[in-house]
Amino acid sequence: SIYSVPSEDEKSLKRVEEGAALPQTSVRTQSNLVKLHKRGRMLVASYEAIRFQRLDLFTVALKQIGACIGKAQLQDAVDVLINGDGNNNPAGKVDLATKDTLTYADLLNLWNSFGEYQMNVMLASPDMMLKLLQVKELQDPQTGLNFQATGSLSTPLGAKLFVSSAVPTGTIIGLDKRYALEMVSAGGVNVEYDKLIDCQLERAAVTSIAGFSKIFADAVKVLSNPEETEDQGE
Repeated sequence: SIYSVPSEDEKSLKRVEEGAALPQTSVRTQSNLVKLHKRGRMLVASYEAIRFQRLDLFTVALKQIGACIGKAQLQDAVDVLINGDGNNNPAGKVDLATKDTLTYADLLNLWNSFGEYQMNVMLASPDMMLKLLQVKELQDPQTGLNFQATGSLSTPLGAKLFVSSAVPTGTIIGLDKRYALEMVSAGGVNVEYDKLIDCQLERAAVTSIAGFSKIFADAVKVLSNPEETEDQGE
């Protein structure tokens, strides 16, 4: 994978005089390459199971395997967002003002930490989602009606909100989806079929090879409890 970390001077895009050389921004390969992970499952069914079923359970089972692969890849993506891809680029941390308590001021601090980037996506753990829904400033009547009628969540500070058990407990991840993460895959999801006529079995193998890397580390921030420090008296 590649990266580019322009300095503040390079971002300013100063005027260039006629005939002068243009300033350069370097794009380099990272020290550690993207780690690809292969995941898959073999689905085996007898001819009788396929022939006498009322529903196309074989197809349903394949879809479930695909969903499991997607969940595993989401866990990989969350790990890279928080801890980095091995190139010394973990996400910046924003501490909650009060441990285990989420306030509107905490959300504003998270939003303000992005600087020139735009926080347009938020990933929350289930426990933080409950706390987020209880923030007083987000409990307007229209939001409540939308959630009760359609299940659609509000968009705090203009960010699209998602909840996932892949996010560690007590954590909210804010990111700029344009610059935060790159997914590298080897051909997408691969599905192969064959038959064992001696056993009268039909098999389907579902595999996927993918990995993730950070593009710009500053495009991701993590809101969580402050780190506990050891008592100096001990």
